[in-house]
Amino acid sequence: GVLNDMRGQSKRMAQIVEDLLTLSRLETQTGANEEPVAMAPLLATLRREAEALSQGRHRITLEVETPADLYGSLKDLHSACSNLVSNAVRYTPSGGGIRIRWERRDDGNGAFSVIDTGYGIPAHHISRLTERFYRVSSSRSRDSGGTGLGLSIVKHALGMHQARIEIRSEPGQGSTFTALFPAARMLLPVAAADTAPAD
Repeated sequence: GVLNDMRGQSKRMAQIVEDLLTLSRLETQTGANEEPVAMAPLLATLRREAEALSQGRHRITLEVETPADLYGSLKDLHSACSNLVSNAVRYTPSGGGIRIRWERRDDGNGAFSVIDTGYGIPAHHISRLTERFYRVSSSRSRDSGGTGLGLSIVKHALGMHQARIEIRSEPGQGSTFTALFPAARMLLPVAAADTAPAD
């Protein structure tokens, strides 16, 4: 009814305000509180958030391919990664799959990827996706509950980590959004082999 609509609208407004505040904080802050960020708990949190948002509609898998942690701001890394994850949940039809992957590439860079079997994005939209309020399709975006600010937040949060976003998408097949972190920010555990006692 009308009340539910109003409740929905005010929730949406609150979300937009929250996203705008996050964005303005990201744009104005210099040198966030940076520290070693443990990736395992962050990835577990992201998976839980995805499951809560999905409510059982998608297969959500976590692929941790590296034990490396990241040097950065936990709050901003969480902002960036959770926006990528929630987008995948929103734009993937029921029954689809979402993979959250953390890996170290051959060049030493870190790659946090969200791979979905969603609608996919036509090529001419991809370069504009990180603009504020940019919509690929207004009706689908409105229904999805997004604010249109998520990828702007991702771009700014990654920029503070000298990281960038890579988007690969195939309409009707799905998308892969990857946050690429410079090797200098990757914190590798002391190799187990070096410390293992010789037997």
